[in-house]
Amino acid sequence: MGKLKVTDFYIYRWRYVIGYTLFGAALLTLLVLAGLFIPGGLSSQEIRTALTSDNLDPQNLLSLQPAQLVFLPFHLLQAASISLFGFNAFSIKLPSIILAFISAWGILALLGIWFRRNVAIVAGIIAVTTGQFLLLAQSGHGGIMYIFWAVAILLTASLVIQQGKYMSFWVVVAFILAGFSMYIPLTVYVLLALLITTIFHPHARHVLLRRVSKLPLSIGLILFILITLPLIIGAIRDPSVIWALLGVPTNWVGMMENAKNIAIHYAGFATPQNGVILQPVYSLGTILLGILGLYCLFTTKYTTKSYIISFWLLLLLPFVFLNPEMIGITFIPGMLLIGLAVDYLFRSWYRLFPRNPYARVFGLLPLGVLLVGIVISNIDRYSYGFHYGETVYREYNYDLRLLSRQLNELPKDEVVVLVATSSEKAFYAAFASHQKIIKSLSVTTAKSVDSGVYTIVTHKAKPAIAKTPNGVVAFSTSSHADRFYLYKNSSN
Repeated sequence: MGKLKVTDFYIYRWRYVIGYTLFGAALLTLLVLAGLFIPGGLSSQEIRTALTSDNLDPQNLLSLQPAQLVFLPFHLLQAASISLFGFNAFSIKLPSIILAFISAWGILALLGIWFRRNVAIVAGIIAVTTGQFLLLAQSGHGGIMYIFWAVAILLTASLVIQQGKYMSFWVVVAFILAGFSMYIPLTVYVLLALLITTIFHPHARHVLLRRVSKLPLSIGLILFILITLPLIIGAIRDPSVIWALLGVPTNWVGMMENAKNIAIHYAGFATPQNGVILQPVYSLGTILLGILGLYCLFTTKYTTKSYIISFWLLLLLPFVFLNPEMIGITFIPGMLLIGLAVDYLFRSWYRLFPRNPYARVFGLLPLGVLLVGIVISNIDRYSYGFHYGETVYREYNYDLRLLSRQLNELPKDEVVVLVATSSEKAFYAAFASHQKIIKSLSVTTAKSVDSGVYTIVTHKAKPAIAKTPNGVVAFSTSSHADRFYLYKNSSN
């Protein structure tokens, strides 16, 4: 009987299938939990974005306002989601959840092209379990676009450089993706990094100049211009669009505050905070892997991926310093550094045992414990921070959920008036225009209540109403829990 080999083990033979299955299961579970329950509310930025999307007219794309042009692809997706499912937290966040799911598999595919499959699976799991990814995955303000377009562009560029059977097709796709990405702030620097890499790296330059035919380049360029036409017209009408997309701030005051925020975002482990931006952005273990990835980047300067990451980081860092709130744009280069670090750890261990397969496999257990610890700490940090964090309930609005629940308790033919302040009116009017729970819901800023009409008054509008309410809709917080006041008509 021959000796038993490591490759004979069932787990070893099916290791990649098991790895991809675990990746998919973990991803789906985390996105559902993050999207629907943690934190489950809407930030002020999400509300502004949703109102912009709801007011978007797809038939007038050539005459959009600057606020509508920036993140236009996301606004279009969100407008479609709101049209289908109403104006609520689910519909507002749904585009981000879908894009996050696609982005996660895109990250896995990209890492699979740049590294070996075992490295791709490990680095991919670390990527999708970071608090930053989960936060952007459930945020209805378009931040996930930083990740989605960066992954899409790098993935198609990598497929072009591979010179496969469908290279011409991927060239055209790359131009299409580049066109849509121009609407996302700071994403232009991904394209610049690829362009500079093409100029300076011999292999990339050879592929573009010698291997790619002129026809797909011409078709791609025409499609790029057509896709960016609304942006070009909008920029001519209002040049501030260009500065917003380039990340050039309108106010240069507060540079020291920006430096402080950047330091807290990446190294504020002593004072962690959870809100609209997770602080620090990454856990300590992830940061250490990123530092190891930087070391690997500096010691392997000749590869195409090292060129892309280096140029990308050099272009991005000044503008991230000027715009700390755009921290999400650093996610993909950060995860590529994680991939470099994981690849280095695997290779270093394999070099210690080049001929002993048992030591190569079972000796990786300590490394596995380290990586599992990073993943668990990432999930634990996000879930507990956004479920029990005090600042979360101050930063997020849960009123639409409470309002929907209250309306569901009323007869379907009920006519309701909602009294809000002038600053809230657009928010509740958008909800009222899409709701199908009751017959009619109108929004007003009146300072009195008609005794013959079922009226709901918001927390902020209550001080203007002297009449005693018949009921209160409350939320489970220690402060400002009284969200709505109910004034019932005689039939109720």
